Amino acid sequence: MPKKLFYQNSERNRQPIRSFGGPPSAAAQARRQAQEPPKGKGASYYKQSCLPLKERSQDLVEQEAYQWSVFRKEFFRPGMIIRGILHEQDHIATSTGSNITISERNRTHSRYRPICTKFRKMIIISLHYDHYTAIPFFTHNGNGLAFKPNPEEFVSIRDHRAREKSPAQSHHQPLETETINKGIELIDVKSTAHFTYSVPRRYELPVIHEGQLTKSSFNCLIDLFYLYSPKKIRDRDGKIC
Repeated sequence: MPKKLFYQNSERNRQPIRSFGGPPSAAAQARRQAQEPPKGKGASYYKQSCLPLKERSQDLVEQEAYQWSVFRKEFFRPGMIIRGILHEQDHIATSTGSNITISERNRTHSRYRPICTKFRKMIIISLHYDHYTAIPFFTHNGNGLAFKPNPEEFVSIRDHRAREKSPAQSHHQPLETETINKGIELIDVKSTAHFTYSVPRRYELPVIHEGQLTKSSFNCLIDLFYLYSPKKIRDRDGKIC
């Protein structure tokens, strides 16, 4: 059963409207008892999400799912780091029939070809009437930008809590976090923001609020976003069409 609505007048805009899900099902509990998580791995989806696909435990995903919340529209801010579900057409399977990089656990077969679903970190860059626009993070299966032909369209993300600063993976200055909420694991050193690949999201969608970029990093991200945005078309006389 979903949790009841609740508000606190002093922090009305910061409190979740409602939380999704509930405790894990009996079947999920039984499966977890039958297969304990690997030694040295924390029983948290935040840690699991940093592992290779084949090492992740789906049971832990089910148990942590109830932590997602729907927030009021006024809660969201530019530069905010969230984590939410991102659905994309599985372009690899659609074009080649291959299943090299996409786990069956993350794939849904729809009427209009396969859909890939992942739980991604994102940075909010703009707010609109009924939706916001966000830039998703990618680690490319832990490879970073090593095999990407277009590294100039990505910018590295640095977690301010890390003991050592990770090197930049592109020629852009890495973005840095200002705050990260308690319980959130360190951002993977291979994480990059694909700033030419913005996605729209409705305010009603459940997310996990993870933290905030520094103001200077957010401004740099916006500069990159507009630098690589389409330019106005001009005719032969130099006039804008």
